[in-house]
Amino acid sequence: MWSITSYYNPVQYKRRLSNYKIFRKNLASPLVTVELSFDGNFELNKDDADILIQISGGAVVWQKERLLNLAVKSVPPHEEYISWVDCDAIFERSDWLDEAKKQLESHNVVQLFSDQVDLAPEDHGTNSAYHGTPPSGHGIVSLIANNKFRQSDVTPTSGRNRRSFAWGLAWATRREILENHGLYDAMIAGGGTRAVVSAIYGEFEKVIEAAQFNAAQREHYLKWALPYHEVVDKRVGHITGRLYHLWHGDIENRNYAGRHRGLVVSNFDPNADIVIGCNGAWQWARSNPELERFLRNFFISRAEDG
Repeated sequence: MWSITSYYNPVQYKRRLSNYKIFRKNLASPLVTVELSFDGNFELNKDDADILIQISGGAVVWQKERLLNLAVKSVPPHEEYISWVDCDAIFERSDWLDEAKKQLESHNVVQLFSDQVDLAPEDHGTNSAYHGTPPSGHGIVSLIANNKFRQSDVTPTSGRNRRSFAWGLAWATRREILENHGLYDAMIAGGGTRAVVSAIYGEFEKVIEAAQFNAAQREHYLKWALPYHEVVDKRVGHITGRLYHLWHGDIENRNYAGRHRGLVVSNFDPNADIVIGCNGAWQWARSNPELERFLRNFFISRAEDG
């Protein structure tokens, strides 16, 4: 099994690169990374991935899922399964690859942990350094599987490095699902993994309401989500184990509740406002200065270096 990840750094945070190096050092699987530069200057080098794809130019928006969809194309063709992992995550289990492949024999999608540990700013060791650190929360699939997930839990968190559950961080699936459907990549203010999870479980209206989709966004999302839900067929599992999440700014600065408001005010239309450029990244399809300014300020407000 190969892993894929994306790397882009529009505000030039130092923490992103240092976290990537730790992630890469601790990752057991071969890796495809797609790096997007907004100014033609790249931060990664050839040793930072088994396959490194570097592209330049694009809109300053949340490009994560767009770049992951590009990365899928470069995974060697004989690989049956693919994992996508955030480049600030470390697995505690050394055998997670074997367990993921075992799970995918009977499931279509697997979240690769059950418990997450949000590390402190000074924590930057290996996957064996934090066994005694208590979990910050749990993977969404493990909570649902154990009937411990409540919609009332889906509220903005406050307090540094604490959240009760994680939508994303690390997943794996069958190659043909990623090739045929991709990940939903039009969440330009973030939240793409929640869109995927909502599609897996058929809870479409939950993410539509949470992200305050207008009619155009709703139609665009459902065009992807309905066939994705059908093919996954709720065959979703999880690995029992911990995932360490490297610090890159306080959770309260992520603005989980307010990050979609700028899209509402600007009446964002994914069919009219963004387009996939010749390099494969999102580009602005038309001028929208208010929306562009909002998203630039969104990345700045994350304060990922503290």
